Amino acid sequence: MQAYLYSLLLVLITLQTAFAEEQNIQTDIQPKEDLSPGQPNNINNSVREEGIKHDLKYNGCNGFIRGGYIQAHTKTVSNQQAYGLGGELGCGVSWGPYFQLHASAFTAINPGFNSANKDEIQGDFFDENKNSYITLGEAVMTLSYADLQAHLGPQRFNSPHMDQDDLRLLPNIFEAYLLDYHLNDEIYLGSGFIRTAKGWENNGNAADFIDIGEAFGGTGAQSWIAWGKYQQGYINASAWYYYIKDVQQIFFVDVTYQNSFNDYIFYDLGVQFDMGRSVGAQSIGEVGANTLGIYATISSYGMSFTTAYNKNFGQSAAVNSVGGGPFFTSMEQMTMDAVNAKNAQALLFNLEYQPYFIESMNIGVAAGDFQGGNAADFHTQEFNTYLSYQYNQMITVDIMYAYIKDLQADLVTDQLRVILGFQF
Repeated sequence: MQAYLYSLLLVLITLQTAFAEEQNIQTDIQPKEDLSPGQPNNINNSVREEGIKHDLKYNGCNGFIRGGYIQAHTKTVSNQQAYGLGGELGCGVSWGPYFQLHASAFTAINPGFNSANKDEIQGDFFDENKNSYITLGEAVMTLSYADLQAHLGPQRFNSPHMDQDDLRLLPNIFEAYLLDYHLNDEIYLGSGFIRTAKGWENNGNAADFIDIGEAFGGTGAQSWIAWGKYQQGYINASAWYYYIKDVQQIFFVDVTYQNSFNDYIFYDLGVQFDMGRSVGAQSIGEVGANTLGIYATISSYGMSFTTAYNKNFGQSAAVNSVGGGPFFTSMEQMTMDAVNAKNAQALLFNLEYQPYFIESMNIGVAAGDFQGGNAADFHTQEFNTYLSYQYNQMITVDIMYAYIKDLQADLVTDQLRVILGFQF
C-alpha cells in the first residue's frame, strides 16, 4: 500500500507541476464560487468558523462532481472500503439587491462494483443502507437591506459546533433561519434558529434531514444560536452561544493573533474556551464540560509547524458537535469530544509544506495524543499524512491517510481517503 501511495503522489505532483505552469499563462480567469472540499481536518482551520458566507451563484447554474475512495481497516476486527461518486447542481436567481434565491440537488452514487456484502462497505459516502440517493441540497433565500441580511432555508453553515465538514462526497446541510448584521468593518453579529441537519455526520441517515437534537445524539428540533465576530489589525476574535433544547447549551470563544518577526518568518497564536451544560430533559445525559485550548504556528518559506493543546475540566467529556468541531487538536478521526472520559487532554504536532512552485497545494504530517484524566481510562494516538491541491477553483485532489492506535485495547486502525473533484 505504501509503494502504491507514494507512486500515486509522484504522478499527482508531476501533473500538478504541469497545471501550475499552464496557470501562469492564464491571467484573465474570472473568480467563481468555491465549492471545493474542506481543508484537511488536522490543525485549527478558521474557515470552519466563519459563520454565514453565501457566495453562491445567484444568476445561472454551477456545481461539482466528485469521485472518492475510502478504506478503513482494523486488524482482525473489520475491513471496509467503498468507491463512490457524488455531485451537486445548483441554480440561482436574483431580483435587484434585496432578494436572491439559490437551490441545488445533491446525489451520491454507489457505482455498483463495491462489495455485495454491505458489512464490507464503508458507509460514509452513502445513505443508511449504503445505497445511492438523490436529495435536496440547498434551498436558501437571502433578503438584504443595507448591512442586514437574512438567510432562510436549507444551507451550508460553518460555526464551531455546527459545520459542513466537507470531507467526503457531500457537505453537511442545515435547515436554518439566520440573521446577520455587519455593524462596521470590525464587528459582525448574528443570530437565528436551526431545526434540522443532513449529511454524513448527522448521527443518522445522510440522505435525510433529522432533528438537530437527534443529530447531537439526543432529541428535539429546536436550536437557537447567536454570535459575534471582531477583526482588526492582527487580531481575530469570535464568541458563539448555542441553546439546543433538551440537549445542552454551549458557549465558545476564541482569539487569534497573526503577525511576523520580519519579511520571512510569520507566526500565529490562538486561545479558545468551550463550555457546555445540560438543559431541559438532558436527552444525552449530563453535560458539564469546560475545555481550554492553545496553539502556536511558525512559518517560513512555505513550511509551517504547529503545536496545539486542549484540556477538559468538569463532570463530562468535551462538548460534541455536528461536524468537525472547534478544537485546535482535531485530527482526521480523533477529536477532544471523542475522548469518552473526564478531564481529557490532547496534544498535536503538525508540519505542513506549501511548495512555492505549485500554487494551492499543501503536503503535511500530523501526530496527536489523546488521553483521559487517567490514561488507563482512555489513551489513543493518531498519525496523519495528507495532500490537498486545488487548480484554478476547478480541479481538487484530497488524499488523507490516518493511522490510529488504541493503546487500551491494543487495536490499530488505518484509513485511506481519496477525493477527486471537478467544479463547473
